[in-house]
Amino acid sequence: MTAISRFAAPAVWLLDSSTKLVFRVMGVKTEPEAPVTEQDIKTLVAEAETAGVIETDERNMIAGVLRLGDRAVKGVMTPRTDVDWIDLADSEGEIQTVLIETPHTRLPVCDGHPDNVLGVVQSRELLAALLRKEPLNVRSRTRRAPVIPDTIDALTVLNTLREAEVPMALVHDEYGHFEGIVTPADILDAIAGAFRSDAIADQPEAMQRQDGSWLLAGSMPADEMADLLGIALPESRDYETVAGLVIGDLHHLPESGEYVDKFGWRFEVVDMDGRRVDKVLATRVPV
Repeated sequence: MTAISRFAAPAVWLLDSSTKLVFRVMGVKTEPEAPVTEQDIKTLVAEAETAGVIETDERNMIAGVLRLGDRAVKGVMTPRTDVDWIDLADSEGEIQTVLIETPHTRLPVCDGHPDNVLGVVQSRELLAALLRKEPLNVRSRTRRAPVIPDTIDALTVLNTLREAEVPMALVHDEYGHFEGIVTPADILDAIAGAFRSDAIADQPEAMQRQDGSWLLAGSMPADEMADLLGIALPESRDYETVAGLVIGDLHHLPESGEYVDKFGWRFEVVDMDGRRVDKVLATRVPV
């Protein structure tokens, strides 16, 4: 086959060149007038769904892949406030409590302070040591994990995770502060949505009410919210979640009842969980 392709290559080149020449003489353009945009792809996929060519779940996953290419790692990571970790400064009893209570198979290991992260440990290895009545010796079982800046994009993180010793990356900001972790499950969540077992109290991130308004989780990714409400977010923005959108516009930590009007919608904070924006009510603003 290789010999045939080499032999036919000149003929193929001649046929292609002559075809382009004939089209040029006839005034027929062989190149598209404009490149295909992401919006063109979304429109095409929506039409395919309407025609029954693809299923709704397939369209949602395609949309998730397109969003992933534009999303910073901050938009897919598990934030530090939701991360369970082991501190080498804790007693063995305290470490055992963490191992018993955590639902995670891998845990970051820090030494005295959350910003001093040494690596990642497999919780099953420590539990196996406990069952064998061996010393935990967490430090010797800690594996190196890649440290990544919070400014890189999610697709770059995916390549990093493929090559890592353990499938977990530690996200730090420009000052070296530990911001959170990202795993293949976080990437899958960004594409296909959260699994029921991972959802907090089985609550959806968005729920439409009878009056057409939407009750949104503050942690909901802003780009998913934009697709849901049919709005266009600016390409350059400094927030990744619904809560970030509200806080960025108010320039302070909000209280329940405060709101911002953007993109033809009113985003009102209806519930705070301590300092965290828990629920936001999105209502279309009358024109």
